[in-house]
Amino acid sequence: MSNFKKHNPLINAYAQASPKNLKHVVMMVALSIQQRWDTVGDQMQDYKANGVDSRFVWGNKIKTLVWLDDNIDTLYEVVMSAISESKGRKLEIKLMEAFTRVDGLGLAKAGFCCQLVAGRVGCIDVHNLKRLDIPETALKLSPKISDKTRTKKIVDYLDICKPHGCAWLWNTWCQLIADKYPEKWANVDHVSSAHYDFLIN
Repeated sequence: MSNFKKHNPLINAYAQASPKNLKHVVMMVALSIQQRWDTVGDQMQDYKANGVDSRFVWGNKIKTLVWLDDNIDTLYEVVMSAISESKGRKLEIKLMEAFTRVDGLGLAKAGFCCQLVAGRVGCIDVHNLKRLDIPETALKLSPKISDKTRTKKIVDYLDICKPHGCAWLWNTWCQLIADKYPEKWANVDHVSSAHYDFLIN
């Protein structure tokens, strides 16, 4: 069994269980921006204890948390409706449209949310940009664009992810991190399982 098949369903179930859980998932994604993955567990514990006063909630991450405080119930309803009513590309577009509206999240981190919440899409982070030779411009998303342009950017992003697949992006990224930071990670399974452990600890 791949690491994705082992751990991703646990995270999906956690995220879909309640608005509070979904908020923690989105904040884990936000906290991971420009941070090494091995630091995110401690950041999550501090955020859960201190909220907006956490020393790890800074810059746009404050905007994300404030947005979630105001909108998490609506976001949860939209996400759960999409999951229950849609499949395939239609589901992915609906989820990406929902997560790209979270203040502070771009295409890549919205894709990470989709991966964690529903086992769809995936995250084209800086590591994946380099190894897949994808131009950074593919991830640019202005907050002031029209709905039509937003959807076009989302479809383009999905087209980047599709040839590889959500599970492949997860499994190979976890292997990359395990290989890159062996002093922090015992193996690929350790990197993968951390996604769930950071949420529940």
